[in-house]
Amino acid sequence: MSLFKNIIILLTLISFFSCAPTTIEKKKPIEKAPEKVEEIEIVEEKEEEIEKVETIKKPSKPGDKIIDFNNIDKIIVFLSDDEILTSLFYDVFIKEIDNFPDIKKIEFIYSIDEIQNLINNSLIIGPTNSKDLFDLPNKLGENTFTISLSNDFSVMNKYADNEIIFVFSSPYQHVEILGDYINSSNSLGVLYKQNEYGLKLFEYFKDTYPLKYIKSSPFGDSAVDLELSVKLMGDLNIYDNIIIFDDTFSYKDLVGYLATEDGTYPLERTFLIDNFLEQRKNLENYYKPINRTFLQNIDLTTMDEPHREFFFRTSVKISLTIANQILKNNFLPSAIDYEDFGRLPLENMMISYPVIFD
Repeated sequence: MSLFKNIIILLTLISFFSCAPTTIEKKKPIEKAPEKVEEIEIVEEKEEEIEKVETIKKPSKPGDKIIDFNNIDKIIVFLSDDEILTSLFYDVFIKEIDNFPDIKKIEFIYSIDEIQNLINNSLIIGPTNSKDLFDLPNKLGENTFTISLSNDFSVMNKYADNEIIFVFSSPYQHVEILGDYINSSNSLGVLYKQNEYGLKLFEYFKDTYPLKYIKSSPFGDSAVDLELSVKLMGDLNIYDNIIIFDDTFSYKDLVGYLATEDGTYPLERTFLIDNFLEQRKNLENYYKPINRTFLQNIDLTTMDEPHREFFFRTSVKISLTIANQILKNNFLPSAIDYEDFGRLPLENMMISYPVIFD
């Protein structure tokens, strides 16, 4: 009985456990905590690059040279390739050389390419053009002095103040003389020929009178261009004076456009620097009121010889006079006496001719 009872209890237990649901606990995978990524801002250290600015060095004017005139033993005459000027030089030289007894040894050259070695212990007369004058310093050695027959003062900075003198009357000098006539002017207009002559003189004028200059305009040859050049100047009445740089005859057509709807600009207040191009003897009445260069003690209105030829002949005589005095006295004179002009000072690297505006 006891056995039967145990069996009944056992069956009851089995039945009970077989009806109960089986629970399986799934273990969830352990989630890894998200890693905190530290965003490290990488700052690239940029090396400060110091920008190297190449400064453009303007050619500086040479300092004074040591010149011992005692040791100068010859003269070199440098005639550029210009048949007219060469012919004029020889004409003067042959006629005048007997008047300069201290000039005994002369060498003639006609091209800078002929100079193979540096020139030493020499007086140089010439050259006659700007290019050769610009290149000449590269050929100069010790103890040289140049008496230039070119009137292009724009190359002055290639030479020391004590190694060159310009003996040809120059429009650059005329720009400086102009200062005496525009001293009371406060506003200046400038019309300049659109060529090398006009541009160089305009730049020199701006540097010389920076406080007086107001406006400028270049001009060419055509009627359209001339009219436009004047129009670009605006109201002409604001100018105390108008300066014209022209080594051609274009100025004659140009001044016609100075007559506008508002009136005609007075030619008496106009200055022309023409480098003595036009014969003063042949000036037409209409253009005579324009102020231009004359000589104080020589009447150019009666002169038949072309003015530029006259000045070149004069320059040759003056250069020979200076050379003779240097060789005789062993120093550069401060002035010379010249038959047509009287006493001429040598100052600021040039001969001071008695030029006036009239």
